[in-house]
Amino acid sequence: MSTSPRRRSWIIIAALLVLPLIIGAALAAATGLDPARSWNADDEPAAAPVAASPSGIDPAQLVDARRAAGEAGAQAGFLTTGTEQLTEGVGEMKEGATTLPTQFGEAVTGAQQLSQGMVELQAGVGQLGTGATEVADGVGTAVDQVVGLGALQGQLLGMIDDTVAGLEGATDPDLVDARTRLQDLRGQVEMAQLDGDLANQLTALKDGSREVANQLAVPGYAFHDGIYSATKGAQDLSHGLTEAQGGVDEAVAGVEELDAGVQRIDQMATQTQDRIGAIQRALPVVQAAGTGEGVATADTAETTPTLAPMYAMLIAALVMLGGAASGVLMRVARGGWWILAGATAGLTALGVVLLAIVGSGVTPAVLALSALILALGVVASAVLTRAVIGLFGPVAGSVVAGIAALVQIGLVGWVWKAASGHDVAVIWQVLANLTPLNWATTGLTAAGNDGSAMSLWAAVAVLGVLAAVGVAGLSIAARRASAVTADNSVETGV
Repeated sequence: MSTSPRRRSWIIIAALLVLPLIIGAALAAATGLDPARSWNADDEPAAAPVAASPSGIDPAQLVDARRAAGEAGAQAGFLTTGTEQLTEGVGEMKEGATTLPTQFGEAVTGAQQLSQGMVELQAGVGQLGTGATEVADGVGTAVDQVVGLGALQGQLLGMIDDTVAGLEGATDPDLVDARTRLQDLRGQVEMAQLDGDLANQLTALKDGSREVANQLAVPGYAFHDGIYSATKGAQDLSHGLTEAQGGVDEAVAGVEELDAGVQRIDQMATQTQDRIGAIQRALPVVQAAGTGEGVATADTAETTPTLAPMYAMLIAALVMLGGAASGVLMRVARGGWWILAGATAGLTALGVVLLAIVGSGVTPAVLALSALILALGVVASAVLTRAVIGLFGPVAGSVVAGIAALVQIGLVGWVWKAASGHDVAVIWQVLANLTPLNWATTGLTAAGNDGSAMSLWAAVAVLGVLAAVGVAGLSIAARRASAVTADNSVETGV
């Protein structure tokens, strides 16, 4: 079934009117813009302002309690920061401890291998010392003999000279040959330098070989005793690490227990902070009844405006219900824009008067901001109702608009009542932010309590865009309807 151009226009207008509410809800969810921000200008949590009860709540009685709760909240914040750092440090210790048994086991194995190696090295040094002693003994004997030949060199030369002289004049060929060989031998004996530097070097060789043999084989020498000490040390190390290996497992178990304990401490600190925050959220700023003045806290002597959020919600609901009624009248009566203008002025004035009556410490600036929010709320409610009627028809549209208004009041009223004393789930906040009544309540509460500027101007922006889009859309729809009526009149000859 095809859709008429007029119905398509209303569908487009309705979609454009819903878009600012969707954007506002997304912005509020992304920035954590919950109802509590509208009555708190700082980050300290507090319950919503409430009016003094008939039995009389002395606002001064809550000042010390709020101050103590604030100090406790600050200390709890420091505590949770410290426990978080402690948890991170113990977590790193636990992570390192998990590898400690493996690493310690490797150290034990290495110490055992070192001990065995030193035992083998000690045995090898003992064998080497025996061989070095034998070498030193042989070198000593040889050197003594060689050096002793130096003392015999003169005697050998004398004996050779006497023998050669005795063979002088011999004609026997054998004797002549012997005489020649003796002369050659004498030259070789003369050339052999068995004293002086050579003797010194041979003596040094003898002493060095003996020193090596002593270092390797004789107790009391540095190398020999060092090998034995190192071997004993390696054995002690291996024995000590082996005995300590069981203690490492106990230490790791202790670190795990420490981590579990720190985790519990951190959880308790977080729970403590949450509970202190809940206490702060449960201590409201009491609105003094009948004085027309805000209650000054102990930290500031200047008067601050206060407005119970439920009062703001009821005022916004009353005014916007009037706006919805004006939207219905715009459909059934002539002069729709005059109806909207008159309803906006009258309902805004009514809302400002009610706010001045129930509010405390209300200033002209607060009334001016509230008037702006109420006026935008009236226009937004009227154009939304008119769009619903244009989309569903006069009868069905009025019924749908009425049901939507009741659901909106019930949802927003429950959310704000719940948020006055504790946190509300994000899903309910998102649903409430999809309604113009919630934004009007947010704006009035922020203006009436000198709350978050972001909450205030976000409400003004959403309602302003909603009103502007609705007025523009209704103007375009009205011009198209007039053009269609004129065309029909021309065709019928009217």
